[in-house]
Amino acid sequence: MAGETTCGSLLQQLQKIWDEVGESDEERDKMLLQLEQECLDVYKRKVDQASKCRGQLLQSLADSQSELAGLLSALGEENSFFISEKSSTTIKEHLAAIAPVLEQLLKQKEERIKEFSDVQSQIQKICGEIAGNLKLSKQMGPPTVDESDLSLKKLSEFQSQLQELQKEKSDRLHKVLDFVSSIHDLCAVMGMDFFTTISEVHPSLNDSVSVQSKSISDDTLSKLAGMLLALKEEKNRRLQKV
Repeated sequence: MAGETTCGSLLQQLQKIWDEVGESDEERDKMLLQLEQECLDVYKRKVDQASKCRGQLLQSLADSQSELAGLLSALGEENSFFISEKSSTTIKEHLAAIAPVLEQLLKQKEERIKEFSDVQSQIQKICGEIAGNLKLSKQMGPPTVDESDLSLKKLSEFQSQLQELQKEKSDRLHKVLDFVSSIHDLCAVMGMDFFTTISEVHPSLNDSVSVQSKSISDDTLSKLAGMLLALKEEKNRRLQKV
């Protein structure tokens, strides 16, 4: 290219100047050696910079691969993703290949954590109801999700546990409602105030509270059974007086 400056053209200019000045061969050799050393220093700095950059890229690649392995393990998807080594021949190509997979897995991890949190919150709530503390889940706060195991297998285990608890809650609720219905009938027969009577067992058992909010604890079931027995005995006692 016309007008392009090269090392050769600059050296020619330097030789021309030396000729005009009358520099000695010894001085010329000295300056050429100095130029060569300066060039070597520049190359060395560039090599050091390139080496440092390569090291940083390798570290980034190692970190990305480690994060990828951790995500795959946590999600239980070790065999679901494969990045071809042949398609990525340079460090930057390796990084570019891993980046979209990491982004996808991080999004999947976030969604999975929400699923775990939702299921565990329901489990915590029902456990509180069975324990007789309707506010237990609020007192304990949101459940802690173990992010080291977010596999579908683990999620399925929690879902099975939730289903069992939901069935137990349903069974307990039916027992409570059966007791309440029987107590209501006996109170009606004997002219007793049902709301006052049932509220002595637990405030949640009167009709002003929704079915799902009624107490289903062992203590409540035991008290209902005791109250029903007491009312039956009272009914029999009154019948004997007639």
